[in-house]
Amino acid sequence: MSTNLETALDAWESSTRAASEEEADARARAYTFLICQIAAGKALSSDDFARELGMAPEAASGVFAGLQASGMEFDPAGNLIGAALTPRPTPHRISFDGKELFAWCALDTLFIPGLLDQVADVRSPCPATGEEIRLRVGPHGVEACDPRQAAISVVLPGVGCAPGETGPESPT
Repeated sequence: MSTNLETALDAWESSTRAASEEEADARARAYTFLICQIAAGKALSSDDFARELGMAPEAASGVFAGLQASGMEFDPAGNLIGAALTPRPTPHRISFDGKELFAWCALDTLFIPGLLDQVADVRSPCPATGEEIRLRVGPHGVEACDPRQAAISVVLPGVGCAPGETGPESPT
């Protein structure tokens, strides 16, 4: 089954439609703030998070507890240090002005430069061949890719496919 971009985006959006526009905007601002702090090499406390976003400290503590339960990275002092972008080594390297960080997955390396409004150099292994894929990603998209035939696949909520249409044996 092939799907076009519009169908894929509709499926992705359906997973967050329950949130009001105001809630979605607040989440986007909070997530962008988190990524910016991680990119700057700052461990983020719940108090700093509360102050920056104008939240009550108790509310921020609750958000941090939820983030920790969902698998975000925290240091021993309870400060957030990783959320899609991390100082901890992963196979997905992302560099901004020579400062190397890591991403949790290849897809993260494509949207983080846009959130940060910066150009990034990315190195990530192909899961099928192990060959290194090198990208230059700007705020508005991929600027360079080596090898040129590199591709990324994404599993979207609510979009299915027939057996054999995904994975290394896929014809696409």
